[in-house]
Amino acid sequence: MKKKTIRRIIFFVLVWAVIIIYVMPLFWIVTTSFKTDADAYALPIKWLNFDWTTINYINVFGKSALIKNFWNSVIVALASSVIGLCIGVPAAYALSRFSMTHKNGLSTWILSTRMAPPILCAIPYYILSKSLGIYDTHFLLTVMHILLILSWVVWMMQSFFDDVPIEVDESGMLDGCSRFQCMIRIMMPISRSGLTATFIYSIILSWNEYFFAMVLTSVKSQTLPASITSFLSVYGLMWGQMCAASTVIMLPILIFVFLMQNHLVRGLSMGAVKG
Repeated sequence: MKKKTIRRIIFFVLVWAVIIIYVMPLFWIVTTSFKTDADAYALPIKWLNFDWTTINYINVFGKSALIKNFWNSVIVALASSVIGLCIGVPAAYALSRFSMTHKNGLSTWILSTRMAPPILCAIPYYILSKSLGIYDTHFLLTVMHILLILSWVVWMMQSFFDDVPIEVDESGMLDGCSRFQCMIRIMMPISRSGLTATFIYSIILSWNEYFFAMVLTSVKSQTLPASITSFLSVYGLMWGQMCAASTVIMLPILIFVFLMQNHLVRGLSMGAVKG
């Protein structure tokens, strides 16, 4: 009994340590967004004992570019996630259901495309986009985000399809369904929780993407993460406004994940218990 109590204490200490490690940066960002420049640079750090102000948010929302960048993020995230699912789901279904040589190696190769540093392809795409006249467009950034999330879509959806017995497809084809109809009418409704989880994860990846948005956009299609650099001036970092903008960037995706958390947990837990 004593050993069990000690293990429980150690477990809770570790859990709280992890929570603090992850929550502390968010806490610092949110509190700094309500500080004046003097309080933001004060040493020792003023955690809560400072004069709270909303001037940073007023200055941030006073920049019309931030509102435009918000809609750019929404357009690119939704477009890339929807198109990524339209391409990735049939590919995942084919990998799950069709017999082919080196199928496991192909799945591993698709996932391994995410392991390459973005800088390797960013510069060639920058030169190519300039030559084609599509630099700083929603189209270019959407294509790049599709390439970013597509491997995850295929990998995640393949695991969800693998959890559904193949007899389900065979029953559908006996009733006259084609392979495509089996995927649309049978497999996707059965795997809708996994589909929702994959869509949410794709939205998060696209919304938070910074590097391609920084290199391949300038003014017209710049997204919210890339707009953070506008708070870096020759006089230094405007910490208060930068943290206010960061809070504004985080808030929509946090609300979205909070509203969809039941679908996300249900989807990610599909097939967790096997055998």
